[in-house]
Amino acid sequence: MLKKIAIVVLVVAILLLVVGYLLPREYSISRSNFIAASADKIYASVVDLKSWPEWTPWNEKMDPTIKYEYSGSGVGSISSWTSDNIGVGFLEVTSAEEGRGIVYELNFEGYPPANGVVQITQMKGGCEVLWKMSGEAVPPIGTYFILMMDSMMGNDFEQCLEGLKERSL
Repeated sequence: MLKKIAIVVLVVAILLLVVGYLLPREYSISRSNFIAASADKIYASVVDLKSWPEWTPWNEKMDPTIKYEYSGSGVGSISSWTSDNIGVGFLEVTSAEEGRGIVYELNFEGYPPANGVVQITQMKGGCEVLWKMSGEAVPPIGTYFILMMDSMMGNDFEQCLEGLKERSL
């Protein structure tokens, strides 16, 4: 009986391993929202990484153990963190265009980097703000996380956009 259970467990483990290598490795998540504010006002919050904990969900309310450090401003600015819950990482602004948005690279220790963009498009009565992130996962375990990535990070992006909207009004 024990031998049959061991064989079943082994077969399931091998199957999960193989499937992990067959799942997509790349992911892309995006959310957008209309904000009735000027592009310059929105951009001022987006480019200032020190202000992010004030309007994003990534702050001490989400994780009381998180500690941030900041360096620079604009292109090349970095927000780095350590946390008992989410680990060690940093976000670096790699490109910025006044009133149009930023491009950033997100790094978590032990994982491939992700690339993100916060794009601001001026429209009548305000701006459409697009928050997008893409990257690649390492199989076999990382590819399983991609299956949940849109709902997990998408919810965070929605909260970011709502926080940005409240801050910009």
